[in-house]
Amino acid sequence: MTASSVTSLSADPPMMLACINSAVPTCDAVSRSGRYVVNILSEGQGDLAHQFATAARDKYRDVGVHLGLGGMPLLTEALAHVECEVEEKIVGGSHSIFLGRVVSASASAGQPLTYFRGGFGRFEFARDDDVYRRARRQVLARVYAADDVLVVGELALALGVDESAAFYALTRMAAEGLVRRDPERGYVITPFDVRASDQTFDARLLIELGVIDAVVGSVPAASLEDLRARFEAMAAQLVGDRFVDFDAYLDANYLFHEGLVGLAQNPLLTATFGGLSIKSVMTRSFGSTPVTSQRFVDVQRQLTECIERGDKPGAREAARGYCELAKQRVRDILSHTGGRI
Repeated sequence: MTASSVTSLSADPPMMLACINSAVPTCDAVSRSGRYVVNILSEGQGDLAHQFATAARDKYRDVGVHLGLGGMPLLTEALAHVECEVEEKIVGGSHSIFLGRVVSASASAGQPLTYFRGGFGRFEFARDDDVYRRARRQVLARVYAADDVLVVGELALALGVDESAAFYALTRMAAEGLVRRDPERGYVITPFDVRASDQTFDARLLIELGVIDAVVGSVPAASLEDLRARFEAMAAQLVGDRFVDFDAYLDANYLFHEGLVGLAQNPLLTATFGGLSIKSVMTRSFGSTPVTSQRFVDVQRQLTECIERGDKPGAREAARGYCELAKQRVRDILSHTGGRI
């Protein structure tokens, strides 16, 4: 069904609630199964929202679906998926409110579909995105020191914008890990040091080594083609020792390593990888400089080629080599900033 009331409830533990009319069949299905999945549509999928909002024998006609945990149907082309297990059901008037604990979640790049005044559309983020990018550049350029407090009103004044745009920038940077929300102080610049970097990159390496041991030598051709395509998209963002587009490289790099982890076809493992805040660590380690090293792409090319030919020891060596390059990059940056930014 197309739901009009789905809300995030808690971050720790991650929970969502869904309000469903008790008279519709979906309510009974969720009650019996004890689980549900929220498929968040992208801005161009208004037709799917209409399709699932209309009574029909087969709402899934011509819709790509794959199964998630416990056999829950995930719309393949949806922008994001949030899979939940019901912890509590509350009846309020004509509706049932399901409190769901999130057991798996995934998302792709894009903008969500919105519904306003009887029509579907998209969020207009152009202005706020510009404010976010300006604020982000200041953080990366270390205009603010580690543990500095960013007050919404003061940030808005410094950027010459209203407080809602400044707040949007802070929430985006909080999602990236560049700032954190302190219950007493507000938004503060997240400190970044060698220990935080090493732990993150080592965690990614351990996940990837496990995947390499489990699947290299038996990866389907289609999955190898997908990994190769992700690598080429990433490599295209680096010419010589300079980024063509740093943000595009960052996204492509994340997708490449997500694709590597995805070779295991284990949604929980992919979700664990997604929780490492890799993008934030890479953003902090590269800073705002357009200069990098071709060695980063070269070692990832080696990793891709070893996986393609089923060379498990070679793939392990390349994964370790890339991890060491990434950690050394952070050490180089921090050596100029007193060991902490």
